Amino acid sequence: MKLDPAILALIKGPVAMSVATRDATHVPSLCHAYGCRWQAKEQVLRLFVLADEAQPLLADLAANGEIAAVFSDVRSFRSLQIKGNDGRAAPFDAQDARERARHYRQTSAELVALGYPEGPAQGYFSAPESGPFVTLVFRPRDVFQQTPGPGAGQRLTDLADFAAAAA
Repeated sequence: MKLDPAILALIKGPVAMSVATRDATHVPSLCHAYGCRWQAKEQVLRLFVLADEAQPLLADLAANGEIAAVFSDVRSFRSLQIKGNDGRAAPFDAQDARERARHYRQTSAELVALGYPEGPAQGYFSAPESGPFVTLVFRPRDVFQQTPGPGAGQRLTDLADFAAAAA
């Protein structure tokens, strides 16, 4: 699935990210993601997680590949969920590290601009500089509106719907 420019703009912006998987009995595992990167050529989304925090997710992905990521704009709470069924772990590479650092700076600065004290704003998105990080990779299959209010949970079959909802 090719992601709409409005979706790409949201996930590259100052957002809080969570990623979830499930086991064979549908019990979920969840952790914070510290950034993401869209690879247009491969049409895959890469999410950066701390390896120690993500052990249950890694086990779930190895078993079934089911994955969901939620992105929430820290200013507007505009949110979406992207799901896939081919999730896998990949090495955290130099491009991932640069994007993780960019996301940290951007999102922390946005929280400070909103009036949060600098320490907590930076602390919420901080992670050890060296990780150890692992990257979760998947091809988006479905996109859902998750902004609180009318339409939350609605599948976005026409991705232009998401852009229109932002206007």
